[in-house]
Amino acid sequence: MISNTKRGNYYKNKSKVFYESLGYHVVLTEFNYAVVAKGRVFYKKFDLLGADGIAMNKTDIIFWNSKSTVTSRVKREIEEASKDFDKYPFPPQVKLHAIIWEPRKKPTIIDVRTKEVVPCG
Repeated sequence: MISNTKRGNYYKNKSKVFYESLGYHVVLTEFNYAVVAKGRVFYKKFDLLGADGIAMNKTDIIFWNSKSTVTSRVKREIEEASKDFDKYPFPPQVKLHAIIWEPRKKPTIIDVRTKEVVPCG
């Protein structure tokens, strides 16, 4: 069975390729760092500005979080992405997206502010 870390990295990279196919320049903003405590090494994930990546072109800047889920958990994943973005004061002209991947389906892109589906492609 695939680990959660590998699954997350797979969908994060798939989201990067997806936004690049739409003509955006994409930078990943999720990093791991090591913490040493009591002689052991622990790895911690850190998202810059609460986002897995930033996609931009000449007209838009999009901060996005990539989520993978089964159909029954889509609403929960949107709420988690919203909590990640609520920690930071984004200006209104910046778009905040949750890109949700379901098994064997095209991605669903949700505007985190309005909770509406964003048409893509």
